[in-house]
Amino acid sequence: MSSEMCMFRRLPMLSLRGPEAVEEVRRIAEPFFWEIVGVDDPDRLSRQVKRDQVRVALIDLRGAMQSAMSWLPAFCHQFPSLQLVAIIEKPQADNPAHASFLHAYFFDFCFAPIEPTRLTFSIGHAWTMARVADLHVANESACGLGDGAHEMVGRSEAMQAVRRQVHRYAGNHLPVLITGPTGTGKELAARSIHHQSDRTDKPFVAVNCGTLSPNLIQSELFGHEKGAFTGASKRRIGWVEQAQGGTLFLDEIGDLPLDVQVNLLRFLQQGEIQRVGGDATIAVDARIIAATHVDLNRAVLAGTFREDLLFRLDVLPLEMPPLAERGADVLELAEHYLARFCDELGVKRKRLTPATEAALRTYAWPGNIRELMNRLRRGIVLADGNMVSLPEIRPHHDDDSNFPTLARARELAERRVIAEAIARAGNNVTEAARLLDVSRCTLHRLIRKHDLSID
Repeated sequence: MSSEMCMFRRLPMLSLRGPEAVEEVRRIAEPFFWEIVGVDDPDRLSRQVKRDQVRVALIDLRGAMQSAMSWLPAFCHQFPSLQLVAIIEKPQADNPAHASFLHAYFFDFCFAPIEPTRLTFSIGHAWTMARVADLHVANESACGLGDGAHEMVGRSEAMQAVRRQVHRYAGNHLPVLITGPTGTGKELAARSIHHQSDRTDKPFVAVNCGTLSPNLIQSELFGHEKGAFTGASKRRIGWVEQAQGGTLFLDEIGDLPLDVQVNLLRFLQQGEIQRVGGDATIAVDARIIAATHVDLNRAVLAGTFREDLLFRLDVLPLEMPPLAERGADVLELAEHYLARFCDELGVKRKRLTPATEAALRTYAWPGNIRELMNRLRRGIVLADGNMVSLPEIRPHHDDDSNFPTLARARELAERRVIAEAIARAGNNVTEAARLLDVSRCTLHRLIRKHDLSID
């Protein structure tokens, strides 16, 4: 046994049930080298976690579920690597809102009366996973993938893969083509590549090709000389030249007209441009990062995009995942943008109600992060108190059939908890029923109701 395992590991326990509850856990855990420190309010728990840098905390939710649902989301945002284990009463797990809350914020939970083996296994497993998380964060920091990655919020597997590619691509000057649905953060990824590169102190010039005037697009990109056309009263330096030494980000590259694509291809091949109405050749050192939400291969087949330009741009591909595929990232993003928008609007920080969080997790997000941001801004303005509720982030039109009602959000949360219990139990119905504290008959009925299956 290592020296680290032989020393006591401090474990704060938040309980509103008095010293007797803490002493019960202490008698169970101390033989396994856990030092239980009892606290009786969330502020003391925060101070304890900060002071001792603990990895795991135990929270007694018996009779305190509703209050925890109001303060715990902000607490978890403050300590994202802390693993939480709950003690609950069996009837609490039958409430879909409670089940969704446990699933979102807790590593594991134990029923009361406390079974010693179950409790020690849960906190031991949580501590091990916290150590793994520590190593992961340390590795990200060493690779420059931490919080300074320009607000690329989210810890899902999909976003971890994006961060790794961003870091890898930042180390060279080859063109990058970023693809993905509208609103997934393609410009944010481009900025992150730029700021992690050796061009970070040089310009980052972002151009939306879809908004450029068809008559002036050549001039906008490559500049023009005085008198080049009617209205050209002075020389203009184009976007490409303005990115000298830095990065040129061409968003919606698929909207470029074919004649402009020819000039862009020449620049990519030779590193030179000519201003409209000028004869001089100007060397420009700018890295190109392009982005599109359309399939450029189909555009090539349709004759609207040059195949040779696609070959030049698609050297290092980066695909941004839709928000619906990022799991719990939506809640982390919501907390991040809620805090940011409240600061921008000069209002007191607000939080989401548990029902709203459950709805955010189950919504399909066709508009991705951009839609989430817009809904949160609306919610901040419409909320009367310090909580943003479900009606306040719904749109004002009636065609939003994808957004779940509260009943639907509860149903989806119930389905998710049942599916996870079945998976944890290795498809053993008896064990899954025990985890959910329901009868086998009830579980079979719920499996049919939610169209689940036992392999």
